[in-house]
Amino acid sequence: MQPLVSLAITPLAAAKRITATDTSAAVDISDFTGVCRFVLNSSALEGASQTSDVKLQHCDTSGGTYVDSGISFAQITTAGGASFQDLLRSVDGLKKYVKVVNTLGGTSPAVTFALSVIGKKANG
Repeated sequence: MQPLVSLAITPLAAAKRITATDTSAAVDISDFTGVCRFVLNSSALEGASQTSDVKLQHCDTSGGTYVDSGISFAQITTAGGASFQDLLRSVDGLKKYVKVVNTLGGTSPAVTFALSVIGKKANG
């Protein structure tokens, strides 16, 4: 019988409604190790011809200059409705801090979304 693996979940962007491009606060993910699941939960966009592009940026220091991490989700469009996406990615190559960037497009865009990481922590 396989032992249960203790997993941790950390919100990277708490659920909130945004009406313009948004960047989350920095989150320290240095305790996570190996392959983790990044989970995006998004409402439908409010209006016609709108888009939402969600990606992670990373940096060695919380107040430093962030660059794209290579982790991004499929574009959410008005036609697609609500979206639940998850990605399996290794965190071993990521820097200590990450931010979630949600770039909105279209006229008067609005969406509610949240993003979390689930995985094994090196110390647990």
